[in-house]
Amino acid sequence: MSVDTTVQVVMPQMGDSVAEGTVLEWHKAEGDSVEVDETIVEISTDKVDAEVPSPASGTVVKIVATEGDTVSVGSVLCEIAPTGGAAGNGNGNGSSASATAAAGSAPAEPAMESAPADSTTIEIVMPQMGESVTEGVVLEWTREPGQTIEVDETIVEISTDKVDAEVPAPASGTVTELLAAAGDTVTVGQVLARMSTTTGGASAAPRGPGGSAPADSTAPAEPPMESAPADSTAPADSTPIARRAAAVHGVALDRVSGSARGGRITKADVLAAANGGGGSPANRAVTAAEKPAGATVIRGGAAMLARYMDESRAIPTATSFRTLTVTTLDARRKQLRAGGVRASFTHLIAYAIAQATRDLPVMAHHFAELDGKPHRIDDGAVNLGLAVDVEKKDGSRTLMVPVIRGADTLDFKGFLDAYNALVEKARTNTLTADDLTGGNVTLTNPGGIGTIASVPRLMVGQGTIVATGSIAYPVGLGAVGEMIGAERVMSMTSTYDHRIIQGAESGRFLQRIEQLLQGEDGFYEDVFAALGVALPALPPPPAPAAAAAVA
Repeated sequence: MSVDTTVQVVMPQMGDSVAEGTVLEWHKAEGDSVEVDETIVEISTDKVDAEVPSPASGTVVKIVATEGDTVSVGSVLCEIAPTGGAAGNGNGNGSSASATAAAGSAPAEPAMESAPADSTTIEIVMPQMGESVTEGVVLEWTREPGQTIEVDETIVEISTDKVDAEVPAPASGTVTELLAAAGDTVTVGQVLARMSTTTGGASAAPRGPGGSAPADSTAPAEPPMESAPADSTAPADSTPIARRAAAVHGVALDRVSGSARGGRITKADVLAAANGGGGSPANRAVTAAEKPAGATVIRGGAAMLARYMDESRAIPTATSFRTLTVTTLDARRKQLRAGGVRASFTHLIAYAIAQATRDLPVMAHHFAELDGKPHRIDDGAVNLGLAVDVEKKDGSRTLMVPVIRGADTLDFKGFLDAYNALVEKARTNTLTADDLTGGNVTLTNPGGIGTIASVPRLMVGQGTIVATGSIAYPVGLGAVGEMIGAERVMSMTSTYDHRIIQGAESGRFLQRIEQLLQGEDGFYEDVFAALGVALPALPPPPAPAAAAAVA
C-alpha cells in the first residue's frame, strides 16, 4: 500500500552568491490545485527575479512563507499533496524548486504488466524558437532513413536567429523519412521528418532537466541563513530587497508607488524610480480600474529583461560595421565536422571574439559612476555573454544571456564545452544567477533568419556587444554567386560604450576578429590542436563556372 506524502517546495539555490530572497507573489492559495511545472510563487533576490515552478501536480495544502517574507536558500515555502501520491521531478537549480518527501519512502507498488507494443508514426516539426522567428535553415541531419535513434538524441541541427539549435528526437524509434534537406529554409511548424516508435513497453525512468537523474529527495535542506536586519527607517510596505536597492540607488522610498499587492514596494518599483519613471504616467502604480483591456503583468525573466533594456537607455553608444568573407571559416568548420567535432559558425566566431578581446582588452572595459565621479572598470578578464532565445513552459519566449567567465583563458575545447553547457542550461531552465551576471562583452546572432546587420542594445556593466548577420553572397548575386566564383560574406557590428571606447578601437577590434577567422596568427592551428584533430590543408577555391566553360 502507498503512504500519503507531501512535497515540500523550497527556496531554490540561485547562485553561490545568493543566500536569500523575498516572496513577491503567490500564484496559488491553500486548497488550490496546481500542475507540475506551473508557476506557484515568485521570488525576488538581489540578482534576479525568479518564478518557482511546482515540482508535482496536486493540491497546495500549506503555505509557509507569506508575501513580503525574506526566506533563505533551502527554506520551505509551501507543501503540496501530490495527485495520486506521486511527485514530479524536482531539482534545486535555477528557478526550479526542490522536492522532498515529508514521510519515509513508500514501498514500491506491484509492477504493472506492459501493454502490447504498437507502432506509431511521429512527425518532427520545426519548433517555435521566438516570437520574431518564422523560419530557420537546416544545418545537418544526424540520422538517415532506416537508422534508429534514442529519445532526446539530436536528430537535426537548425540555425536560428540566436543560436544553432539541436532538435531532439521526441521518442526512441526508427527514422522513416526526411522531408527537408541540409541547406533548406524551413518555417515554424513545418514537418521536418517522420519516425516510427513503439508504445506500450516499459517507460523510461524519470529524468530531471537535461536528462539527468532526479535530485536525491532524501538530501537534507541547507541550513537556513540569517536574514539581514531590516532598515527600521524604511516604510513597512517595502520588501527588504527593495530597501537595499533604494539605498544603492539613492531613492527615497516614501516617494515610490508600490505595484505589488496592497501597494507594497518591490525592487522593480525602486529601479523604475531610479531610472526616472517613479512619477511618470508610464511607470506609476495604477488601480485595477485604470488598467487598459489586455494588460498583462510581465514577470520573471521577461521582467528582468525589460528592466535591463530600460536601464540601457542611459548608455551612449556608437556602432562600427564590417563585412568579411567566410570562405576560410566555412572550410575549417566543415573540416572539424569531418573530424567528428560538432562546431558551428557561432562557436568559432564567439571564440574569435574572446581572443580578439584578449588582444584589445579595452573592449571589455565598462563604465560606472562611483562617488559621483565617472570611472573606467577593468575586470581583468573577458567574460563573454551569449544571447540565447529561450522558450518557457507556457510557450512564451524570453532572452537569457549566460556568461562564459574567463573566456580568453580557455583553449577551444574548454570554450566549446563551456559554451554548450550554458546553452543546455538555458534550454532546460537550470541557469543560476551566477551564470547570468558579470558579462562585459556579448555576442548575439540574429543572422540565422536572414538579418543582414543589427545594432543591439548594450546593457549596464558591459563594454561591447557584437552582432553577426546572415551568411550569404553579396546582395544582387544570389544564385549566380557560386557560378562566378564569388565568396559568401557576413556583416558584423560592434556596438560599444562611447564614454570609454572610441571608434578607432572598435574598428581595430572588428579587424582583429576578421584576421583570426581568416586563419592568421595560428588561430585554426590552436583550435584543431586543442581538439586533437589534425589540421588539413585548405581546399582550393572553386573555379568560376563561366571560366571553366571558356577553358
